[in-house]
Amino acid sequence: MNFTSYLILFCLLISCTKQTECIIIQNKYGGNGNFYFEWDRSNGLNSSNLQLGTGSVSEEIYNQYDIGDTYCIEELML
Repeated sequence: MNFTSYLILFCLLISCTKQTECIIIQNKYGGNGNFYFEWDRSNGLNSSNLQLGTGSVSEEIYNQYDIGDTYCIEELML
């Protein structure tokens, strides 16, 4: 392989890396087959400006975690 081929391969490997994101569950709720976690998305610099993030999870995941638990997920970043 020549230099250009190695460079292209390297760029593809760098751009397709998995990142793990962890949150602390602030609230959880569900109903009608839909289950959600809420977490604090604030940057921590201004505690008076609370921003909640919300994400949908399966019922199995929902039942495995309680409020205050840390929930991590690996996402494939393309």
